[in-house]
Amino acid sequence: MLSAIKLKISNYLLEKDIKTQNRDSELIILSKAKKIAVLFDAVDEQSGQEVNTLLKYFLKKNIDVDVLGFVNKTKMEDFHLSTLHVNYFNLKHLNLFDIPDSQKTKRFIEKDYDMLINLSFNNSFPTRYLTLKSNSKYRIGVFSKKYQFNYDLMFKLKVSSIEYFIKHLISYLELINENNEK
Repeated sequence: MLSAIKLKISNYLLEKDIKTQNRDSELIILSKAKKIAVLFDAVDEQSGQEVNTLLKYFLKKNIDVDVLGFVNKTKMEDFHLSTLHVNYFNLKHLNLFDIPDSQKTKRFIEKDYDMLINLSFNNSFPTRYLTLKSNSKYRIGVFSKKYQFNYDLMFKLKVSSIEYFIKHLISYLELINENNEK
């Protein structure tokens, strides 16, 4: 009961905040992208490995990438090690209303990104908050009727797996790139 009330207050604060945000969406194709952000729910080691595949794909295209994983626990596991491009935050980095409130999440919000990809299937509040508050020109996420107007491109997936999402995401981004380069 208390967590439901807290979530309603958090969503209210977020909606109020993004209404005042002056954001112009802009389609950035892969060949023009310089900086991409990726958010995901770091539920297990496998999800991190799948996101690493996407990271390597973007790095091969000479695109700078920041990956931020949300660990829905107060303690990080051994596989939640930060690297040059991958960082993590957990419940300790949230305030009373589950709003990310650490130096790394604040830097993430303030950085300018050409594209932000939210790979969170359950659309957790912390990842949604970071997505909607970020300085990204183009936002991509999993389809949700409730949040369809907050994203520029959404994927309605038949299979709820990060591997499946990444595979289709890459093919659509390449298709959009090819069609807009001509």
